[in-house]
This record gives sequence, C-alpha cells and structure tokens, in this order.
Amino acid sequence: MRDDGTVDEFGVSGYVYKDVFVIYDRATESLWWPVTDDAWTAVAGPRKGEKIPIIEESPIVTLGEWRKQHPNTEVLLGSKKFVRGE
Repeated sequence: MRDDGTVDEFGVSGYVYKDVFVIYDRATESLWWPVTDDAWTAVAGPRKGEKIPIIEESPIVTLGEWRKQHPNTEVLLGSKKFVRGE
C-alpha cells in the first residue's frame, strides 16, 4: 500500500532481464525490476525511478506446524468444513 492509501496490483509482463521476471503494475503499466536486493524499481513508464521494498517470503510450514502455532485455524475442504476427528 502506498502512502496515499492506494494498493498496487502487479502482473508478470512476459519479459525477462538477467534471468529475473520483469513485472508491471496494472494501473500505469510501468515495468519493475529488482535493481537492488531490497527494492523493485520502476525502470520504464510513468512511475520510472520509484521504488517499492521487496517483502521476504513467508516460510513454508506443514499444516501440523501451522496448527501448533494457530490451534484455532479452520480448514475448509470444498464446501464442507473439516473437523478433526470426524
């Protein structure tokens, strides 16, 4: 979310530069590439020069590990709620 409260939506542009996908923002179609390790930078388009921080990916955990940390989590399968022990 930007300082003005707007939320950016991104997509994969179809371009690859130095083995990294180039993304674009759907509002202005500016092209973004990770120029540094901590930020994506608009390299073309109306937002050229703007930077957005790269957010670290969440760790991948098993459902069992997740449930230990979040015991009240509900898991939905299709349209039926899964209840442990049923």
